[in-house]
Amino acid sequence: MDTRPQGNRDNRVQLVYLNESIKAPNIIILDEAGENLGTFPRRRALEIAQEKWLDLVQLRYDHENMISTVRMVDYGKYQYQKSKDDREKKKTQKPKVLKEIKLNYAIWDNDLLLKMKKAKEFLAEKHNVKFSIKLKGREKIYATKAMEKLKKIKDDLVDFGKAQYDIPKQEAHGYSIILFSK
Repeated sequence: MDTRPQGNRDNRVQLVYLNESIKAPNIIILDEAGENLGTFPRRRALEIAQEKWLDLVQLRYDHENMISTVRMVDYGKYQYQKSKDDREKKKTQKPKVLKEIKLNYAIWDNDLLLKMKKAKEFLAEKHNVKFSIKLKGREKIYATKAMEKLKKIKDDLVDFGKAQYDIPKQEAHGYSIILFSK
């Protein structure tokens, strides 16, 4: 039975191979500073780590040459430093935000140009933009006009953002299109 978590890649547990769980016959050892100490047979590499009271943490494995690259560190410190670095990276990352611009199927050209100008600013700031047109009641007969407006927007903003689909997406009460920043 497969016990690995299913779904999104972010939710998966990343396996860390330590000491005895490293099965490569040859091991390249890097010290804590990242300096190459050389290539050793598996048994000798484990002995070197034991002599220094440190752990071997696998960084990568080369399937073709059957060589594992490991770092010789205190695993507790290594985990702490790695989690600290991950938190620091998370702080500096700016999340992408989906900005929504709502339109009417009968929007005039000047008003549409203003909305597109605002969308260009959002796309330049690396935000994704969703244009949506809601059709209520009898307005549903103007679905082709709404689709034409959204196609025009997509074609005019092709230099600033890329649409996922060529035609607007039909929603419960209208149409929408999402432009992704380049």
